[in-house]
Amino acid sequence: SAHLKKISGNFLTKSKTFKGICKWAFTVCDGNETGSINKTELYAGMLLVHLTCAKYAGPAACYPPKRAEVERLFDAADDDNSGSLDQEEFNSVMIILCSNITSRILTYYAILIIAVPYLASWALGFINWFGTDDAILKFDATFDQHAPAALRAVVDIVPDSLWATLPESIISLAFFFLVIPKLMDVIDDVSFKAAADAVVVKEEEKED
Repeated sequence: SAHLKKISGNFLTKSKTFKGICKWAFTVCDGNETGSINKTELYAGMLLVHLTCAKYAGPAACYPPKRAEVERLFDAADDDNSGSLDQEEFNSVMIILCSNITSRILTYYAILIIAVPYLASWALGFINWFGTDDAILKFDATFDQHAPAALRAVVDIVPDSLWATLPESIISLAFFFLVIPKLMDVIDDVSFKAAADAVVVKEEEKED
C-alpha cells in the first residue's frame, strides 16, 4: 500500500473559505451521514470543490483531474484500509488536488489583464510594419466602390470605433484561445505530477 505525504498547501488551500468549501462538499457527498465517503463520493466532492471555486474565481479555477488520479489518492489516503475517508482525509486529498488552482488563477488573470493587451498591441504594430494599414485602406476603398448598396448599409451601421479596434480584438482573442490554454496545460502537468509525487510507498515495502 501507499500513503500521502504531508503537504502544507498554499494560501488558498489554507484559507478558511477553502476549508469551509471542503466541509460543505464532504457533508453533501456524505448523504447517509456516516461521517465517511467512498471513492465515488470523493470524486463527486472534488468536482463540487472545483465548481464552487470556479463560481467565485472564474473558469481558470476549474480543471479537475482524471478520476483514476482521484482514486489513486483515495487509496493512499485510506491509511486504515477501511474503504472510506473521513473529513480530515478528504481535506488532505483536496489540498493536493486543488494545489494548481492558485497558479491557474494568477496566470489566467495576469495574461488576461496585462500580457494580452500588450502582446496584441505589439503584434498589431509588427503586422502594420509590413504595410497592412495600406492594404486595409485599399480594400476599404474598393469595397465602397463595388460592394452592393445593401451590404454597404449594413457595414455603415457598425461604429467606426469598432472597426478601428477590430484587428486588436481579433489578435487578443487568438492569444486568449491559443496561448492561455497551452500555459494552463503546463501548469496542470506540473500539478498532476506533484499529486503523483504525493503518493509514496512505505519504506519497508520498498525494501521487499
